[in-house]
Amino acid sequence: MKYEVKVQGKKFEVEVREISPSVFEVQVNGKRATIEVEKRFEAAGFKKAEIKEKKTEEKRETKIKAQGKAITAPMAGVVTKILKKPGEKVQKGETVLILEAMKMENPIASPEDGEIAEIVVKEGDKVASGDVLVYLK
Repeated sequence: MKYEVKVQGKKFEVEVREISPSVFEVQVNGKRATIEVEKRFEAAGFKKAEIKEKKTEEKRETKIKAQGKAITAPMAGVVTKILKKPGEKVQKGETVLILEAMKMENPIASPEDGEIAEIVVKEGDKVASGDVLVYLK
């Protein structure tokens, strides 16, 4: 479903697609994210939704310290395997980690020669398109 949302005077085009009853793909002004909603029932019988993905994104943002060339997620998915460690040298095109999206394993390769400065994610992390995965020096 498509929506137009106004927040503090700014308009946003929002598209929401249900993947499963508790997982949604949300696109805001062209940027995609996958979120998981946890439902809880309150004493009065009202449903209260809590978005878990937002909490993990906030934690990830606060721990980013490295600078350098960022390797970002080309799509939303789950990090299933991390093949390199900080300090390891990589060559252009070498696989750094595996990202599972739509039941397919996608190798995420280094865009250039360098050294792994920091790995921002860990195995099992859900990431959105454009999220930083790794920094190269």
